[in-house]
Amino acid sequence: MRTNNTIRYLFSVMLLAALATGCKNYLKYTVTTRIWPNGSIERVMLVEGGDSTLLEGDYSSVLKGSLPVPGDSTWKISVGFETKAIHDTTTDTIYYYKAVKTFRNDEALNKELNGDTMGKNQVIRHVEVEKRFRGYSTLYRYAETYKQIFPFTGVPVSDYLTNEELELYHAGDNELYYSPKTGKLLIKNDTLAGIILSKADSVRMKSIKDSIEKKYENWMCESIFKDYYNVLKTALDKSGTLKPAETDKSHDSLRKAFYYLIEADSLWSGDSNDFPLLRLASRFYEVDTGILHKANQTSIDDFHMKLYQGLLLEIGESFTNHTIMPGIITSTNASEIKGNTVSWNIESDDFFERDFTMVVESRKVNRGMAIVTGAFVLLLLVGLVAVFLKKK
Repeated sequence: MRTNNTIRYLFSVMLLAALATGCKNYLKYTVTTRIWPNGSIERVMLVEGGDSTLLEGDYSSVLKGSLPVPGDSTWKISVGFETKAIHDTTTDTIYYYKAVKTFRNDEALNKELNGDTMGKNQVIRHVEVEKRFRGYSTLYRYAETYKQIFPFTGVPVSDYLTNEELELYHAGDNELYYSPKTGKLLIKNDTLAGIILSKADSVRMKSIKDSIEKKYENWMCESIFKDYYNVLKTALDKSGTLKPAETDKSHDSLRKAFYYLIEADSLWSGDSNDFPLLRLASRFYEVDTGILHKANQTSIDDFHMKLYQGLLLEIGESFTNHTIMPGIITSTNASEIKGNTVSWNIESDDFFERDFTMVVESRKVNRGMAIVTGAFVLLLLVGLVAVFLKKK
């Protein structure tokens, strides 16, 4: 869908950086997780792709992708090149990096997923594995969450858009259609023929799209402003510029100034190395930027980093997750199920505005318990028959 002015300005710097340094990587991640009956976890991470420097032995581009790549000696690692078919008639030499390790439990896996070597612009994930004994069967539950990558998390997107509206927002114009019968904007299915809209219906369709975009823009702005105000309030309090009660009273007026400058695009003019929202505070409260920055330097710098490096994913990267469960699959939100293996193909849209959790549950019959119980029942029946025959 068309990107509005706010989003364009907020992320223009990161997008240019990604185009300059990341568009040649095209990394493909395939993560396979096997849950063993004892609750241990085997993790296989396969990274494919990369840029031309890999052919020269420089593997740094693989390490700079969206997912942290394990590299220590506790993993079994293999690297190399393989020839893969591209379309029907051409082939390409693809670099691959494969790492395998078994973990005792989910706590051990999570410790490595988000360890100290993780880069600031890499995706955070969290795994939960549950094992519950239920007599004749054992129940297993696996959940892995990709954490929201939009860095301002103080305002839930659900406060502004429904799930259906989010899906429409992320769809391209060629994927959308307007139903005059229902008066709704919908996503096309594969068999839907094109609909010729009247002028009035076209206007209505555009109005709905614009409304969704405006809601999305408001969510982003409110998320950023909430974080901005909290950081600025601390700076004002510590610097002695205003008393806390006075800062609280200025909240609504500052918010109006924030929105006004965004709408006028003037907030983003000037030196790209300067902190535009700090300049806004300086003008609004008539205080030197250096005073505010010094009063809450760490938080202000962190906010600045989030504002200009919020686009965490390299352009062209893709994520596929396979999970192999013990026993029979009983429920999942996966897009594909084959036997006791489930799969998800994930895009950045799935976890840009909120966390995305993959879930699968399975049940495994405890054969030993069933055999013991069966033998006991059989002996009981034999005993009853013997007693019956003896009485007879």
